[in-house]
Amino acid sequence: MSETDPEADVRAAIHALLHDWVDSSPEATERFLGAVRPSFTGYGTGPGDYYADAGELREMVVREHAGMSYPFTLDIPWTTVHVLSETAAVAVGEIAVTIELPDETVVERPRFTFALRREGGRWMLAHFHFSVPDAMQEDRDTMNDLLDTRTRQLQAEVERRTAELNAAVDDLKAAQARLVQQEKMASLGQLTAGIAHEIKNPLNFVTNFAGLSVELVGDLDQVDDPEERAEILADLRTNAEKIQSHGRRADSIVRAMMAHARSGSGNRQTVVLDDLVAEYADLAWHGLKARKPNAKVEVRRQLAAEGAEVDIVPEEIGRVLINLLDNAFDAVAERAEAEGSGYAPTVTVSTRRTDGAVEVRVTDNGPGLPEAVRGRVFEPFFTTKPTGEGTGLGLSLAHEVVAQGHGGALEVEDVEGEGATFLVTLPTG
Repeated sequence: MSETDPEADVRAAIHALLHDWVDSSPEATERFLGAVRPSFTGYGTGPGDYYADAGELREMVVREHAGMSYPFTLDIPWTTVHVLSETAAVAVGEIAVTIELPDETVVERPRFTFALRREGGRWMLAHFHFSVPDAMQEDRDTMNDLLDTRTRQLQAEVERRTAELNAAVDDLKAAQARLVQQEKMASLGQLTAGIAHEIKNPLNFVTNFAGLSVELVGDLDQVDDPEERAEILADLRTNAEKIQSHGRRADSIVRAMMAHARSGSGNRQTVVLDDLVAEYADLAWHGLKARKPNAKVEVRRQLAAEGAEVDIVPEEIGRVLINLLDNAFDAVAERAEAEGSGYAPTVTVSTRRTDGAVEVRVTDNGPGLPEAVRGRVFEPFFTTKPTGEGTGLGLSLAHEVVAQGHGGALEVEDVEGEGATFLVTLPTG
């Protein structure tokens, strides 16, 4: 924009736009359309002359150039410019189009209103409205008629845009639902590694006791003494009971994984808080070791809820704990990479009973959260992780599960540079 006369810049841009518009050369046409914003809208001088975007304007310009069968000249008798800000201006004026017909010369004087936006160092056409005095219109085409027509057009356009907006909202809701499920499945992927370790133990027991049972059956076939046969049968019964017990343990782990992956809210159950926290702390730890075998993090457990029971959806609170622990692991890994061998990464998960509630704290000694980040950690789609490494939905969903789904609270306690603590509070009464 000119430092001495900003209005002159706008006026020059308008003159260039109008002269390029009526110039039928391909170069001029491209210059003109290159100075039109993609979101352009405009009204012409006749009923139905409405252009919803730059594409429709291009079609009109091409039609006009194809229909120019007589020579003409263009003048701009006057223009008034109002610069609203450094990036917005409005101009009104008149153009005089002189058309040389075989038997006469015709001069038409439409008036215009231009709205312009300054982008990339130049003024771009955002909207125009052309009109002519009532005296130059056919009786049926007075400005009042045009205004009525355009009012109907605007109403139709509002209805169309409203329908598009409603469709966009529906699409957004569907996309949000897909993202929420993706976040759950991402959490499931992290959980699966821990579950694989957990399920390996009961399966090993099943395999071992089944092998022993096969050997005992072989011994049974070779023993005739009733007492020895009774002892072997007792061992077989013990092995069978242990196989059954560990099989049930494996089944419960698989059911927990399926519940974790399931969309929607599960059934509430009364569980011992410390047992739930211990189980998911183990799963999160084993998941970390499966993803990063060389990770060196000390996980401390300070479970002191004294057998307190909570009425919750276990897999939902489990997802919350997995998310908080994984974030803590990431935080200490970030600081370990920055500080090297002199730093001892530590994550502490603790519980305690309070009056009418229980608390779970997940504390890390990572770099902490800057104040600007701390106030936004529960916003949907907000993440401090690099692109592609986080959806920004984990803590948002966790907050929703705790606060809306269980009537509790999820808060962050942080001292920048000294680590972060996430506090989950759940009612017991």
